[in-house]
Amino acid sequence: MTVIAIEGRAGSGVVDVARVVARELDLDFVDRLLLAEIARRVGATVEAVQDSTLRLPGRGERIIGLVQRMLERSSVGGAGGDPYFGPGVDTLIARPYAEMNDSPISSGQELDEQHFIETTAEVIRDVAQADNAVIVSRGAVAILRHSPDVLRVGLVANHSDRSRRILSRLQFEDMETAEQYVSQSDTAQARYFERAFGTNPLDPFLYHVMWNLSEVSDDWAAARIIDASGALTGRELR
Repeated sequence: MTVIAIEGRAGSGVVDVARVVARELDLDFVDRLLLAEIARRVGATVEAVQDSTLRLPGRGERIIGLVQRMLERSSVGGAGGDPYFGPGVDTLIARPYAEMNDSPISSGQELDEQHFIETTAEVIRDVAQADNAVIVSRGAVAILRHSPDVLRVGLVANHSDRSRRILSRLQFEDMETAEQYVSQSDTAQARYFERAFGTNPLDPFLYHVMWNLSEVSDDWAAARIIDASGALTGRELR
């Protein structure tokens, strides 16, 4: 069993590093965009869950099966034809931390947010149980913190370095906009961790290892994650 959960700050390079690890270890790469695509294709109804034509290309078929089973359980559990993976939830899941609303929310919104948190956690646990995956973001390190066979990794970097990455990746017009994006993402990520897990994304006790990508290269970090994963599998990490 090889499962690696990686959480990173916006612009830290977490996705780049995670993709290298997944490729080198031949693992499924599971991030918010894949989950959003699954949600979009599955839709809101039980009939969609039962549609045998629903497929994602290649390895994604295994992940869509996990989401389908989750939806079936939601229906049996009383959610009926309106489980939270419904119309528009693909947009919600795909939303980066920076775009999550950090303003006060109503009781109805709070209920929806809690449902989203619980549903996301359930899918992540199912993906981990199926094994052979690199799971990126959405608090997987906190959700799986009591799973002894899951390597939990944190990636950070200096605010200025992250802003430069974001400026290049998202093609903002100026550095000030990129810096604001990074700050908003940090605030929203912290809020998400507080509401969902009662902690914060920089809590060192969530992780086996944490690296600063302002001090080490992406390739070095990916290689060390691969080493650490082997050590955990071989019971050398305790």
